[in-house]
Amino acid sequence: MQDLQQRGTTIPAIRLLAAGMVLLLMIKVFLATALDLYSDEVFYWQASANPAIAYSDLPFMTALLIGLGSTLDSYNTLASRSLFILMGSLLPLLVYWLAQPISSQIESAILTLCPPLAGFLGLLAVPDVPLIFFGLLAIGFFERALRTDRVEYWVLTGVFVALGLCTHYRFFLYPFSALVFLALFKQEHHQWRNPRLWLSMAIASLGLIPILWFNLGNQLSSASFYFVDRHPWEFQASGLLHVFKQAGLVTPPLYLLFAYTLFLMLRRARLGNRGAALLLSFSGVNILVYLLLAPWTDATSTSIHWPLSGYFPLLVYVPLAMRRAALSLQNYLPADTTHRLIIAIPIIGFLGTLTALAGVGSQAFQMQL
Repeated sequence: MQDLQQRGTTIPAIRLLAAGMVLLLMIKVFLATALDLYSDEVFYWQASANPAIAYSDLPFMTALLIGLGSTLDSYNTLASRSLFILMGSLLPLLVYWLAQPISSQIESAILTLCPPLAGFLGLLAVPDVPLIFFGLLAIGFFERALRTDRVEYWVLTGVFVALGLCTHYRFFLYPFSALVFLALFKQEHHQWRNPRLWLSMAIASLGLIPILWFNLGNQLSSASFYFVDRHPWEFQASGLLHVFKQAGLVTPPLYLLFAYTLFLMLRRARLGNRGAALLLSFSGVNILVYLLLAPWTDATSTSIHWPLSGYFPLLVYVPLAMRRAALSLQNYLPADTTHRLIIAIPIIGFLGTLTALAGVGSQAFQMQL
């Protein structure tokens, strides 16, 4: 009877997920056809015509993906963005795959469509798409490697970390988060004596080759740009608005829900829950680094899309946070009112996703407008 009830609730959730994914995919394909390439996309498209291990600002991955898509039609914007659309569209399934051994919540996949910047991913051929795609794969295989100690999971963890490092400097926070977890979570201290961990780290370090190759041959120009030149490194009061900008981009109700989710994960991690501690490490590092550095770094980039990697691991525990929040609110409000308030949070977020797509997509029709 319990299995039938669970199946009865799962099937509508799967249908809702499928409907949301198909709707966003159709919008992205349409807009990717209508929109000209943006300046960054043009740069990566031009770079793809001259294959190299790294370029002036990034390793090869973004240019490679645009180049592979462009083989279908060199001057077709949809073709150039095709692999990014595919990766972006698969993110909800990756979140469900990540959540499955921890919480088995299909709701986590549905919620992936709700943060506007997350639902928007894939429309544009930019590094954030493969960065988060490889990041989720790395986290998922790392969790499975820790739990089973199977060598194939350790190898795949190293492979996807290496691919992420071949995408963007910001991917450094993923292996750093893993090290933070292994250092702070006492139950996993024995992993430092595990030769399979070191095998994974050796494989992952291969991803540093493009970065080192380019920088050593070009007076560290790429690294200097990212870590020195583009940032003022002087206190700017405007950086204190980082939290408010993020809340506006994520939508305020969802941002508050994310904060509550972090609190629940921290409480579970302190009780020895490995899944919560693991995902908290990846979320916390990616969110806190940009929050703390916001007053001294490039305000535009830091305050817009850089913290996005920190929100995806949270989605595993957001369904739990929604249920806990509903139980708390029921002490003060009627059950129907509580239900409507909680359901309104992802709905507002999804409307934000549609608004973001409409805002960017409208630029394809400026003459008509």
